[in-house]
Amino acid sequence: MYSRSKVIVGLVLTYATYKALRYLWTKNAANTAAKPRFRYREWTKRDIAQYTGAEERPILIALDGKVYDVTDGRGFYGPGCAYNVFAGRDASRLLAKQAFDDGVTEEELDAPIDPLNDLTDEDRESLDAYIGLFGVKYQCVGVLVEPATSAQT
Repeated sequence: MYSRSKVIVGLVLTYATYKALRYLWTKNAANTAAKPRFRYREWTKRDIAQYTGAEERPILIALDGKVYDVTDGRGFYGPGCAYNVFAGRDASRLLAKQAFDDGVTEEELDAPIDPLNDLTDEDRESLDAYIGLFGVKYQCVGVLVEPATSAQT
């Protein structure tokens, strides 16, 4: 018999696939021809923290080492919206665990990138579902990196 968590993950994956395919089928030619807002590059946590959608700025979210431009999802991730807590930060652990908090902190910005090596199989499946959704729906604009150190020996 299937465990409750496997059923939930299956439903999430099915829904994510449906939404991704619906998006691909319904986007118009203008969206396809639109110029990217960002060139592919390396981003630090502090770099992406500037892009939360405030003041009509773009919105970036990092997942498992990749940075996505989710500005087209402003209705989800923009200021005052349900998932705004994920905007402008590495949301990997939060999305894997389906957790919400009070938003990015200075401590989080200064902490090393989370290696996510303690996620359960269920958490990893959840994160992988989001990565699949983001990979289809949003443009990957780079990778998340640690800040360069100014003093090198």
